[in-house]
Amino acid sequence: MARKEPSNEPFGLFSNQMFLYCLALIFIVGYVVSGFWLFGLGIGILIVWLVVLEFFVGAKKHGLKNELKETFIALLLALAVWFGTGFLLHTSSPLNAIVSCSMLPHIQRGDMVVLNNDRVQAPTDEVKSLAGIENAEIYENGKKVADVKGSLYAHCTSRQVDPLCSNFITKPAGYTERHGELVFGYEKCEVLYPKTGKSEYGPCVSWLEVNGKRYTENLQNDVIVYQPHSNEFYARVGDIIHRAFIKLNDAEDGKTYVLTKGDNNPIFDIQVYDEKAGIGNRPVEVERSKGRIFVGIPYIGYLKLFISPAAIPTPEGCDRQFAKYSSS
Repeated sequence: MARKEPSNEPFGLFSNQMFLYCLALIFIVGYVVSGFWLFGLGIGILIVWLVVLEFFVGAKKHGLKNELKETFIALLLALAVWFGTGFLLHTSSPLNAIVSCSMLPHIQRGDMVVLNNDRVQAPTDEVKSLAGIENAEIYENGKKVADVKGSLYAHCTSRQVDPLCSNFITKPAGYTERHGELVFGYEKCEVLYPKTGKSEYGPCVSWLEVNGKRYTENLQNDVIVYQPHSNEFYARVGDIIHRAFIKLNDAEDGKTYVLTKGDNNPIFDIQVYDEKAGIGNRPVEVERSKGRIFVGIPYIGYLKLFISPAAIPTPEGCDRQFAKYSSS
């Protein structure tokens, strides 16, 4: 009887690159069609495995020393491109991927964006101080009715049975909230659910008033990328990619801040507040911005989602968008 030689492919089909590429393609189609997070996780595992397999196949053909050398050169080239692009665009983070749906429908989840850290385009105003703006004084038809942290919207998220919140949800246009020198006004917005064809109405911020001047949303303002401070609510999700609504020069500390808001979010970032954790978000110092979006590339950002398990589950808000953007 002839002696059976040991297999050179101990992992069977999972050593066959063609099979793995076909499997990855099936998973990609499955993810695009269903959005099921396990397909995304499977793609991420396959990508990592294919990279490892490619290394060992190369080492077997050309020798470990040669493969290590080629891998090192490839890494050096990648770093040179990264830092070179960052130098030209004046940013430490020239590329970023969209992992949330907070900018729908104007920026899609899975887009890859190129950043340019030059001047942020947004209206500018002056304030004496932004200290204490996490506190909100609530007014109903001009009469003060409450003091809350973050915003009335955040306060009412889990208090629909509260009479104040019940009125706010049904008649938001009658409410304003003052954060120091800033005044926010609400309106009733229609929210569409494209997959089901359903819609609903709810409160959303309509305008911001500074020094008696009212500002409304302008989609021509730049979308910026910033990293929240470690003690802020948004720090748990990493980099934030939201539109600059206004820049404010603070006379007290001499700094310039940006107030940001996701197009698909009902309130500003500084109005978000988690009562259980007792944390919210601060305005963004201009220096904390990593840059503004210079150009977007569809779908390429999914590579980040597939190799980042925490980003694979579909986040809140991906099934809806505001009706006011339905024709934009």
